[in-house]
Amino acid sequence: MLRLAPGAGPLEPVCPPETLAVAERALGADPVAWAVEVARDMAAHIVRQVPEHGAPGAYPPFQRAVEATVLTALRGLATEPEPTAALVAPEAVSGNAELARRNIPLDRVLRGVRLGHAYLHARLMEALDKEPEDVRAQEAHRISELLFVYADVQASRLAEEYVAERDRWRRSTEAARRRTVDELLAGRPVGGAVAARALGYELARYHAAFVVTSGSQEAVGELRQLAAELCRAAGGEGLLTVTAGSTELWAWVCWSAEPARDALAGLARLVPERRPLRVAVGPVGHGTEGFRRSHRGAREAERVARLGATGWLCDYADVSTLALLTADPEHARWFAARVLGALGADDPRVRELRETLRVYLAEGRSPQNAAERLFVARNTVTYRVRRALDLLGRPLDQDALELRTALEIARLLGPGRR
Repeated sequence: MLRLAPGAGPLEPVCPPETLAVAERALGADPVAWAVEVARDMAAHIVRQVPEHGAPGAYPPFQRAVEATVLTALRGLATEPEPTAALVAPEAVSGNAELARRNIPLDRVLRGVRLGHAYLHARLMEALDKEPEDVRAQEAHRISELLFVYADVQASRLAEEYVAERDRWRRSTEAARRRTVDELLAGRPVGGAVAARALGYELARYHAAFVVTSGSQEAVGELRQLAAELCRAAGGEGLLTVTAGSTELWAWVCWSAEPARDALAGLARLVPERRPLRVAVGPVGHGTEGFRRSHRGAREAERVARLGATGWLCDYADVSTLALLTADPEHARWFAARVLGALGADDPRVRELRETLRVYLAEGRSPQNAAERLFVARNTVTYRVRRALDLLGRPLDQDALELRTALEIARLLGPGRR
């Protein structure tokens, strides 16, 4: 256990510092870094098999649960404490509660536990293969047996906690609102009077949806406060908020009459930034369908924001084209690689040339305007554009739509493979 080390450079952990400190005292820095690396890969592996857990980057509590579980398992293998329910990481318990609130079936939750156990066992056996034969013979059985016990204990504890949390959640008012919202977002028919009673919010109005997220559970209490400030700044006449997880809030603002086109445009200036909180804004829509479409737009804006394309507030109106271009990331990368050729290489210098050409085209092929946006000399823009076209292998066409599209995709998703 103490000789484990990461295969690449250290990754940024997602667990709280106190959890990492406890693990480092028992194991050391390298085994903890190994655990963080394995946990990242394990989370992706589980999501591929059980998509209901959600993309790891989109659900930080799930990533924390996986990372804490791997750290706890390594500490257990190193110190062999009594396998009781107390051994289950608190982050795993809280992440499990969120799955219950999201109404993920228990069998899918437990399948994630089994997949994680099998994945960790395989990675440990892979590490053990590098040890001398006497160590392999001594450790292989011990590791397999203890991991099985830990997985059994974890599955039992999580099943009990899941049932208890699900029962609490189903009895709560918040759950009733969330069920109604889920029905509306799925496009299922919900009577206006029924929805109004459950939500305390009128659907026969104009709506704009917000997705408010935080990278920190400590900031969860501020999500509703920020939603209320956004409502006031937009001149909204009503506000609906629904908890979507421990670090995410869905909100809708409504107006009785159609708001001005720029009602949402100045929110980033009117509302102070609240790091680590982020906001995605959907387009204004009317009635039940507008309620649904605005939320979908906000979710797409939130996805684009995670790619690093915007600041703390991302308006769908500003990124709708980017959202469309990157809706299928694999297909988008193939397209960009085909169009860009050698200009799509994963190299810092080539990235600089791509970005210069992108800005140059966005500025109507004006070297001066591009230079001002990039904070470089006009001659530098001209030189870089010429070098970019050399790599592209063809002159700029009259209609450079394909090229501009490929450059935007490469900026957001990185280079693809031809």
